[in-house]
Amino acid sequence: MVIVGIVGAPAGGKSTVARYLQGLGATWVNADLIAREVLHRPSVVAKLVERFGSEIADAEGKVNRSRLAEVVFGDDDASRAALDYLESLTHPPTRNEILQQIRQSEAQGVHVLVLDVPLLFESKWDRACDEIWCVDSPWAHRLQRAQERGWDAAQLSKRETNQLSIEEKRRLSHRVLRNDGSLEDLYEQIRQLYVKLNDCSGESSPDRHCLEPDDG
Repeated sequence: MVIVGIVGAPAGGKSTVARYLQGLGATWVNADLIAREVLHRPSVVAKLVERFGSEIADAEGKVNRSRLAEVVFGDDDASRAALDYLESLTHPPTRNEILQQIRQSEAQGVHVLVLDVPLLFESKWDRACDEIWCVDSPWAHRLQRAQERGWDAAQLSKRETNQLSIEEKRRLSHRVLRNDGSLEDLYEQIRQLYVKLNDCSGESSPDRHCLEPDDG
């Protein structure tokens, strides 16, 4: 089984790449979806309300993610402390579920698994990957997608502050997918790489990458 980690800047198109790979036949482990489920667990909600106040939860007793984001995404000490606390509650169960899905996929004979973790390098998930692909998209494109999610430029910048720079992500990745044109252009890049991954999916090993390095 080949494990492909997907990285990029916020709103850069990581989920678009992962979803398309899933459509080609890969298994998509979506850490954001897993973390969202963990975030809404009653025990987690109760601790967040105790720490940050009742405005963090909505009338149904679920976490209001927009309000929580305002608290934890920033470059000041209070925001960093709040983010550390949030991660201490959500990261361990999220990690356990990701590991379980990877093990199940390998047992089922999956050829290609896409590991979509928002902070892949920072949380050391890159060590589990045979390949790491960086989705590189210009600021203007990302801002447009962010606005469709209800974020403004300031909110997008705050989310970037808590991550490695896109330049560093490109440097640490094995492939760079250019998401600065049409969807079909992006899909064609993915298709070409996916064919090669499938060709050698039974040969991956922790110390060797499936594809030849990019030129330059």
